Amino acid sequence: MATSRDSELPSARITRLARGLKLGANSLLVTLYGDVVAPRPQAVWLGSLIRLAAPFGINDRLVRTATFRLTADDWLSATRIGRRSYYGLSEAGLQRVLHAGRRIYAGEAAEWDGRWTLVMVRGDVRATVRQKLKRELLWEGFGAIAPGVMAHPSADLGSLREIIGAARAQDYVAVMEASSLEAFSIRPLQALMHQTFKLGDVADAWQALLRRFSPLADEAAELAPADAFFVRTLLVHEYRRVLLRDPNLPEALLPQDWPGRTARGMCSAMYGALLEASEAYLHRVVEVAEGGLADAKPALRKRFTHA
Repeated sequence: MATSRDSELPSARITRLARGLKLGANSLLVTLYGDVVAPRPQAVWLGSLIRLAAPFGINDRLVRTATFRLTADDWLSATRIGRRSYYGLSEAGLQRVLHAGRRIYAGEAAEWDGRWTLVMVRGDVRATVRQKLKRELLWEGFGAIAPGVMAHPSADLGSLREIIGAARAQDYVAVMEASSLEAFSIRPLQALMHQTFKLGDVADAWQALLRRFSPLADEAAELAPADAFFVRTLLVHEYRRVLLRDPNLPEALLPQDWPGRTARGMCSAMYGALLEASEAYLHRVVEVAEGGLADAKPALRKRFTHA
């Protein structure tokens, strides 16, 4: 049951970790539902959402507006019990966060076989469908190598089918496989990938994430529950934001000193170190329609691993 004890608020030292970041209510709630709710699909009391969002500088009005918008966009479903409103993931919202979670919490990529997945979109597809496809494929790590042509070196075909099906674009998209010819140098391909995916900007974003969070890495396991929850949520939120720009290219196509490797290792270690205390905090302060918050630690421990 939620209380207002100061011991259940993040410390000022820890909340300064968010300094300089622009945190939107919609995106933060998507992070919370993807990280906290998806492993145990339950409906969370609006008051709990307000409390969880407050340390990030998001007030109750913004949380109410965000839940209304996310419900209208079929991310959330609302349940009324007495005078209280509870919000759980809709069926479509659950599929979206599980789909994104496969990339956010993925283990290390398998060794690349040198093959590419090409997605080619017909020119006569409706603009709304084209835009939705491009947005979802960019999130999946595809790069636009030419108008109407997107490529990925290690695409998840199951996720690709879901994206094309959700956009109702089966009749407008051709999917093909390609590979480099050994007789030709790989250097032009490396340069093309650098330009297509703006790897210099992505590297800068990874470096910024490392500068922000690495000073706390060694003490993550010793943080108080409220602090651990704050760091875990902000870490996943910012990691997700950078992943949106990172195509997760194979080692053969990356610079030798690629900071994404270090950042992923840090996030994996910190997430595991923060898990116990942050879950204790959530069980103490979150109220759900079904009663108590379900135990999801077994599923959460598998994140960032090969499992």
